[in-house]
Amino acid sequence: MSIFKNFSASTTWVIRILWVLIAVDVIAVVSGYFEFQLLVDIGSGTGSLEYDVSAAADSNDNRQRIVGIIQVILWLVAGISILAWIRLANKNARALGATDMEFTPNWAIGWYFIPVANLWKPYQAMAEIWRASGGSKSWKTESAPGILAIWWLVWLASNIFDRVAFRLTLKAEEIPELQNASLAMMASDVVSVFLSLAFLEVVKDISRRQMAPPAAAQEEVSEQPDLA
Repeated sequence: MSIFKNFSASTTWVIRILWVLIAVDVIAVVSGYFEFQLLVDIGSGTGSLEYDVSAAADSNDNRQRIVGIIQVILWLVAGISILAWIRLANKNARALGATDMEFTPNWAIGWYFIPVANLWKPYQAMAEIWRASGGSKSWKTESAPGILAIWWLVWLASNIFDRVAFRLTLKAEEIPELQNASLAMMASDVVSVFLSLAFLEVVKDISRRQMAPPAAAQEEVSEQPDLA
């Protein structure tokens, strides 16, 4: 049988990374807005009358490059930390007494990398972890909370926006195309903020359930006859 591990430190680490990611994504949205306004000025021809467009464009490119690099690094760190957290949460659910779980700790994270199946399997694995984290003998009959569905829908939306923004950016050459790519990138960053916020609630909820007194023990106490 698995040994329950106090993963409060891991949970705290994930929560902090998510908040930093949210802050950087907000900065990216603001930076993207400045870029879009610059492109509007260049497209209308009014920007050259007020400031050095060439210098502004160089400054914009440098700023966007720095923000982009920081985002990529944070996404990698967050991704690794979150996958490790999910694996540990799955192990802990088993240690709390959950039996016959469909998803193993490794497959709870492995399904994220399987094309097509990654559209629903990771959600099912996370929902199973949530249900099993309460320590109840009847955990399979519990219903997953709405925040899990919200998180997964936003996750799917985030992937769609990321791909659209990436393709538009690759193809953009003319000013109108660059403006569309900039708007798409801003939209992608906004969705990313909501994704991190939703997952924060999922992490906190599962952590609370696993760290609370075992439901199975509570059930046993409630089943004891009143001899008074």
